[in-house]
Amino acid sequence: MKVIIPAIAMLFMATLANAQQVVNEAALQMKIETTNPNNDNGNAVNSDGEGRVMIRMGDGEVKSKMYFKNGMTKIESDLGMGTNQVIIDSKEKKTTTLFEAMGRKMGFYTTDADMQRMMAGGTGGDSTRQQRMPQPFTPEVFIEYLSDTKKIAGMECKKALIRYKDRRGQEVQQEVWYSPEFVMGEGFRIRDVMRMANVPGLEKLKGFPMEFELTRQNGAKVHYQVTKVDLTAKVDDKTFVVPKDYDVKPMSEMNQGSRGGNFQFRMGGGGQ
Repeated sequence: MKVIIPAIAMLFMATLANAQQVVNEAALQMKIETTNPNNDNGNAVNSDGEGRVMIRMGDGEVKSKMYFKNGMTKIESDLGMGTNQVIIDSKEKKTTTLFEAMGRKMGFYTTDADMQRMMAGGTGGDSTRQQRMPQPFTPEVFIEYLSDTKKIAGMECKKALIRYKDRRGQEVQQEVWYSPEFVMGEGFRIRDVMRMANVPGLEKLKGFPMEFELTRQNGAKVHYQVTKVDLTAKVDDKTFVVPKDYDVKPMSEMNQGSRGGNFQFRMGGGGQ
């Protein structure tokens, strides 16, 4: 019995040491590098003379900061020619997207219900544009966990292969490095945070995705990497408040040529 008790105690301590942390408040930094061999436009901000600001982004690196607290998420990105903020309220099921470029501060908001109506080609607003909204890509995924490890942002990360069939029915094997040390708590929506990447199955990983690279159908490569993780950060509630100096409209009113002060935002790289 004297031998068994210490053995059980050591096993219990090892289990605690390896326990995965569920994080409800944190701050992360990340970068996304896009390389498109077919892109010759580069980054551009211009006005079409009718009050609309058009932002196009091709090759380059985008650095972002992400804040998460009790179901609220905010991503701040430096686009070089302007800034982008996305505030995701999981309780209200509302996403607000803000842009600042050429001295203009504007944005739009949408709810999950709005997006469902648009993808279904619902009525109201520009119904033709709504009918062209792509359906979400949610294939069945299979994840294989490998023994490879490497340090990312000071964390010991592991490799996984996410397997699924793309829209054309072709088999895809997506390599992802993840940290098994933590996952975000209730209300965190990983696919909304990583919309540029759009990798199916990230939310099913046994940990937080830290790095991956993918190649899109048009040849563009997207490399995503977390560069800093602070799981003890104290995030101010004001972080998630929409600034009053932004002109924010419902998404249904955006890109309507008959209205002034609108903008169009297009990221290079194309869809998956």
